[in-house]
This record gives sequence, C-alpha cells and structure tokens, in this order.
Amino acid sequence: MPVEQDPRRQLFDDWAAHYDPSIQDRGDFPFDSYEIVLDEIVTLADPHRGMTVLDLGIGTAKLATRFAKLGCDIWGIDFSAEMLVKARETLPQAVLVQADLVGEWPSQLERRFDRIVSGYVLHEFDLAAKVALLQRLVERHLTAEGRIVIGDIAFATSRAREEAHRQWADTWDEEEHYWAADEATAACARAGLEVVYRQVSSCGGIFVIESLTQGRSHR
Repeated sequence: MPVEQDPRRQLFDDWAAHYDPSIQDRGDFPFDSYEIVLDEIVTLADPHRGMTVLDLGIGTAKLATRFAKLGCDIWGIDFSAEMLVKARETLPQAVLVQADLVGEWPSQLERRFDRIVSGYVLHEFDLAAKVALLQRLVERHLTAEGRIVIGDIAFATSRAREEAHRQWADTWDEEEHYWAADEATAACARAGLEVVYRQVSSCGGIFVIESLTQGRSHR
C-alpha cells in the first residue's frame, strides 16, 4: 500500500541513519534511562520462545531485537521507509510492514499476536487516538491470553507532567502528547481496557494493557 510522504515522516526518514547514537547514554529528557525502559518492557511482556510479537513503530529494531534474542517471531510496523531499512538490516527474518499506526493497515496484519509492544512511539498521538488504537489492538490483533506493553515518555499524573514541562521547557516538544498515567488509565477504563502503570525513570514509564473482560492483571 503506497504511503504518502509528509513532514513528520520525512523527519524520521532523515533521523534513521543516526537515530541510535543520538539517544545512546542520554541521561536527560526525553530519553532518561532509555535502555532500562526497553529492558523493562521485555520483562513485563514476559515473552517465551515461539511467541509472535508485533512492534508498533519498530524503528531501528532496538526493542524488537531483545524479543528476537529470546526466540520470538517478530513483526514490525513503521511509517518510515528508512527506519524499516535499518530494522531489516538488524532483523532480516522479521516481517516488516510500512503503514501508519493510526491509519488503515494492510491485510497482511489482519491477524493476532501474543504480545504487542512499543517503545517511545505513541506520544506522537493525542489521548483519544491512543485509546482508539489500543481498543483496535485488543479487539482485532491480540490473542485471548495476549498482552500489550507500551514504554514511552510518561509521567504518573497530569500534575507531574506539568511540573516536568516547566523543568524541561527548553527541550519539550509542544507538538507531542506525553502520557499522564492517571488520565490515560481513566480513559482506557472507560473504553473497557485495564491498565497497570510503572514509572521507570524521571520521564519514562510503562503501561501494561489488556481487556477488562480478561480479568487478569500484571503488576
């Protein structure tokens, strides 16, 4: 399916060549403890060999590689062609698809996955778009015993986010939608989703999401 180019996609295409070194060993906003957050996503996903894992916004495959090393079958989606080039170099065995996360997905992805994960991607979308995407994932793409694990730029409360905004005003991107776990949890509950949140760093947190009808929690 052809993907129209836009300024945001061009930004990520241009960033692909130097994405990894640009975030490596950053101890400040927005990538404080970035590698630790990715490690914790894997821990909370609790993957096992042979599981199918869909990585939303796979980028250069830094998160997906962790699952591949544990014997998982990797699927990845990204809107950036150049990011997918980098991911393919790292994980040639993965199934990689170019598409917009909040747009229409190709029929190739009309299937269910044991785990759906994402690292530092969904802050691109406002809360309504986030919740709509999560609902769609649970209803159409997650196995009955599956789990969604999202690591991102996030804060425990909207007040904590406001305080962080003041602290990091010089590097805060006003066009992005950083998570506040209290408002996200409430919005997801209204949509029939259970969310457990864990703050990992000064500006990084992880959400574990599942359907309330599954009646389980992972804390």
